[in-house]
Amino acid sequence: MSDLDQLTGQPALGLIVPSANPTVEPEMARLMPEGARLFATRLPVMPDTTLEQRNRAYLDTYLPAARSFGTLAIKAMIVALTGPSYRLGPQGDEAFTRQLSLEAGRPVETASNAIRKSLQALQAKRICLFSPYPQWLTDEAARYWQEAGYQITQIVKVSDTFRAYELSTEEVEQSLSEVDMDSIDAIVMSGTGMITLPAIAKRASASVPPFLSSNICCAWWLMREQGIRPSPLFTQAAPQLAAQLTGH
Repeated sequence: MSDLDQLTGQPALGLIVPSANPTVEPEMARLMPEGARLFATRLPVMPDTTLEQRNRAYLDTYLPAARSFGTLAIKAMIVALTGPSYRLGPQGDEAFTRQLSLEAGRPVETASNAIRKSLQALQAKRICLFSPYPQWLTDEAARYWQEAGYQITQIVKVSDTFRAYELSTEEVEQSLSEVDMDSIDAIVMSGTGMITLPAIAKRASASVPPFLSSNICCAWWLMREQGIRPSPLFTQAAPQLAAQLTGH
């Protein structure tokens, strides 16, 4: 089957993306297999607000965003955003997305839940939290993962301010060199706006702890939900998760 043959044959998948996020669509387009039908909608712009204020307000915008696809037959969608979920905690996050799925009429997941389910699939318990967040949001993220039952053996901060949308591959690579690979089962790279694929593709292998970036886990959840086989780049960047999808 050619790529053109798949224009109508593949399931339609939805992405809900923060308005200024420059990374979700480019990375997801490469992580999903050829012919994948990805459709994005953007959360509303909130001028003159802080990151903390946006994170508090975003939760109320998820359902309108999910409904903004109208009659487009989206089979499953992912909220490509982690920050607002951390305040909810893992149980609140799960309950929130369950209700969101009911109201949207199709499966909806948050990036944070997708990461958590990836960790569960890999039976990982000890994690390094790789954070592009300011300290208050790093603290919220750490509390979320601890409440979810994970042992945080290391926190690596890429920046002391929120610069996820501006981080270079070189900065991400430099920070990854600080991770103690011997003490962890996985690296949780939170933040869908942080470009991670170039750095991960250079380092990932089946012999090192998996690099669970937000976008990798979002792609994995969508593929698992719809029974889609992974792309070559996804398999290169996340061999352990790719094995979960292919049964190898």
